[in-house]
Amino acid sequence: MTKENSSFISNRLQSLGDLESENEISLTKTRLIQSGQKILDLTNSNPTQVGLEFPTSVLSHILSNLNVSVYDPIPEGLELTRGEIASEYRKRGIIAETNQLHLTASTSEAYSYLFKLLTNPGDEILTPNPGYPLFHFLLGFENLKEVHYDLKTDPLTGQWVYDAETIASSISTKTKAIVLVSPANPTGSKTTETFWEEWDSFGINLPIIIDEVFEPYDFSGNPHHLPQFPKYPVFVCNGFSKLLALPQTKLAWILNLSPEPYFAQMQKHLSFLADTYLSVNSFIQLAAKELLPWKTMIQNRIRTRVMRNRALCFEFVTQSTVVKKIPETEAGWYYLLELETEQKDESIVLDILTSTGVFVQPGSWYGFSHNKCILVISLITEEETLEKGLNLLQTFLK
Repeated sequence: MTKENSSFISNRLQSLGDLESENEISLTKTRLIQSGQKILDLTNSNPTQVGLEFPTSVLSHILSNLNVSVYDPIPEGLELTRGEIASEYRKRGIIAETNQLHLTASTSEAYSYLFKLLTNPGDEILTPNPGYPLFHFLLGFENLKEVHYDLKTDPLTGQWVYDAETIASSISTKTKAIVLVSPANPTGSKTTETFWEEWDSFGINLPIIIDEVFEPYDFSGNPHHLPQFPKYPVFVCNGFSKLLALPQTKLAWILNLSPEPYFAQMQKHLSFLADTYLSVNSFIQLAAKELLPWKTMIQNRIRTRVMRNRALCFEFVTQSTVVKKIPETEAGWYYLLELETEQKDESIVLDILTSTGVFVQPGSWYGFSHNKCILVISLITEEETLEKGLNLLQTFLK
């Protein structure tokens, strides 16, 4: 893009960095695929592409029997749909009513609503590090500044954990909200009951945004918790992408757990935002009641895949002399491999890709220190693909 053309592009996009150039790893992967080489991708976290899709015949049957000839534009989302989602929370022991929910087309959109609700340009949002790189873009689009707080390594378990004191010490006068992802991607970190007790003891009155899309995939350790009786605004984001392995249906939500007097004011303004966009389609809202009963079957399939792949990765680690024996993550869809090497993670990922055709992600893409060589693997990879990939990786590392 020429300098003259770029002058038409907003500063919010230009400030996000070079959006037109691919990194060397992605370019190499594309070049190898174009040359006809088969790539064993151990990073795919899209359930619809790894044999974990929602049953096609069931989905088609449900959608084909919907009556969507009349459009009822309700900003918060259809009451029937919100009622079904609220019921799912009550099954978890969480007090939730229909009027606490706003439906969105994705959790990313849910974030954008909340950032518009809570902030002004130039304000700061705290996000976890290591963590998912998407926040950099979501916040940049709103002209906000992302400020990282560090996840800590528990000295007893070796797990990456949320530390209330660390988060509190990251707050400035410009901080307008705190994002917590629980379980976190890719560390599996969770907001436990103990965490909330410690956090509440500080008496900090700032909005909390909790992303719990990986909540069904909590395997060990102290479980994920939401705050029970918060005295500060709390918003919970979730959706069908992980809950039902239906990312293509584009249904997510914001559950407002804020106390009064915040609750009514927040809901009123969220409804105004939602009414401006009206982005959630009627088809998926009407189908939700029939889709949700399939939740247990879908999640059991995914959990089974994850557990089998964790076993494969654990065996790989025990047989390797160059992979550190670090604890497995307690939740989520990702496995972390830390190599005993001075080589940078991006460099070794590139060497692995060109030498073996195996694609893994460097941990630095998620904010892990460049002083550590951490590789990230998706645990919903097809088992045969993962086994082949790990065997090639084992040979490469010898």
